[in-house]
Amino acid sequence: MKELESLLQKVPEPLRKEWLYDYYIHFQQAYENGQTEQEAAAELGDPRLIANELLLSYRVAQAESKNNVGNLSRAVFATAGMGLFNLIFVLGPYIGIAGVLFSLWGTTAALALAGVAAVIDSLWNGTFSIGQAVSLGLICLSLSMLMAIGVLKLTRMFFTATLKYLQFNTRVIRGAGK
Repeated sequence: MKELESLLQKVPEPLRKEWLYDYYIHFQQAYENGQTEQEAAAELGDPRLIANELLLSYRVAQAESKNNVGNLSRAVFATAGMGLFNLIFVLGPYIGIAGVLFSLWGTTAALALAGVAAVIDSLWNGTFSIGQAVSLGLICLSLSMLMAIGVLKLTRMFFTATLKYLQFNTRVIRGAGK
């Protein structure tokens, strides 16, 4: 129980106490049924595995309730910590797709900056006429806005799909653990 409690330090205290209470009840019931602490602990299994499963469900619930990249990433890393299969089929694609999305956002920002830079450069150096510079700037900014709309939709789809997969994966892990 002490090992489980120390492994769950990342979880807020009220939730951690609720979870630990369930395990204390298990030991109390085992004692009332004439089992030793070792037998009750053996029934539960490895405290590290229990803590990983509880942390995984906590991280996925956080990602569901607070839609941000940080919570989603913590849920993905918690899932990846559950074994080699998850490391390959969860973490690998997550990092790859997140990298592509990050690049698309960078390209969107660069396109917007290029439009502004074209106008500023034309004012200082006379590279283009003012009409050409403004046209080029507006084209770049318009393409940047359209790209931002598309990348935002892709980002939301990625977030939703990743969260659904993590929920599925959590159900599979819980089912396999029983």
